[in-house]
Amino acid sequence: MRSSEKRTTSRPPHYRTVRFNRDILADRMLEHFTKKQAKLWNDLSPAHHGTVREEFITIIQNLEESLATSSPAFLVDHARWLRTRAQAESYPPGFAPAFFQTFKETIEDYIPPDFRAVALDYAKQAIAALKSPMPEAGEPLEIQLSAPAQAFLDLLLAGEVGKARTVIDRQLAAGTSFRGIYQDIFSPVLTETGRRWQMNSITIAQEHFITSVILRIMEQIHDHIISTGRLTPRKKTVVTACVGEELHDVGIRMVADFFDIDGWTVYYTGANTPVRSIISAVEERNADVLALSITMPSYLSEVEYLIRSLRAGSTTVPVKIIVGGYPFTLVTDLWQQVGADAVAGHPQDAVELANRLTKAKKEKT
Repeated sequence: MRSSEKRTTSRPPHYRTVRFNRDILADRMLEHFTKKQAKLWNDLSPAHHGTVREEFITIIQNLEESLATSSPAFLVDHARWLRTRAQAESYPPGFAPAFFQTFKETIEDYIPPDFRAVALDYAKQAIAALKSPMPEAGEPLEIQLSAPAQAFLDLLLAGEVGKARTVIDRQLAAGTSFRGIYQDIFSPVLTETGRRWQMNSITIAQEHFITSVILRIMEQIHDHIISTGRLTPRKKTVVTACVGEELHDVGIRMVADFFDIDGWTVYYTGANTPVRSIISAVEERNADVLALSITMPSYLSEVEYLIRSLRAGSTTVPVKIIVGGYPFTLVTDLWQQVGADAVAGHPQDAVELANRLTKAKKEKT
């Protein structure tokens, strides 16, 4: 993903929070589905029955965020995800198109008129995406791992933590930098692990296990580098956080480590950090930079509210804000819509952007 920072270009639409009554809409969608798609409903297993309403809630959330950002990207992306997941979990053929047709017909009748035309257009684009051919191996495409990354993943899938750690030790001994380990082994292995879970070829327990092992090794590598005492302090402070109830913190943990190695004072709050707590951390630490991460579009409203609150505070308005995470790869101007100063696609990008932004800030003072 490209990294960007503010430039004097045409202004993108500003993010505006959109919220519907999800429970009522989901109930109407489920009722419509069971009546209009009775055969398909009867072909679903009892376990699948229990997930349909939950999936309607999720798709309503994605519609809300697509409307909030004036882009169909989140709805279309979730349509493709659902098609893949339904196939992997052996839903009856035609489930995803029928599901989205029900979604479209329900919002046509029940969402507020001022959103209806755009919402229907976005729903049509999602349905069109379902009709596009799938790659032969399914979606998404398999990640091409390097030999060390493949060996590392295979050993973790076999539960061989010690041998997996040996792969990393050998790479470090051969001269691979910690940045290389993070970028060329940990990141692609995590991406491939997520893909395999989506394809139902590994369990959520295996996905959690692999993530936890990588986090432990990251901590060990980080502690070893810090203990050498060879860092040059920059006299700058960064707060790193996942916003709201976001639980996926491995990405922001990598960002924190890259800042640490670059000599920054790092205040890492990790996952599931309330907005008020992030604001307090920025104030108390007199932070130069705030780095934020989310993986789900449903947390965008909290990101926008957090940034707006920081811009309104006399003590927090100077902080430079860098955002990152999967939603920002889908809507290229999203970082501007939520009011951030820059977007980063990789931990090193975040560090380089932060150094540029704070240099410019210092030159202005």
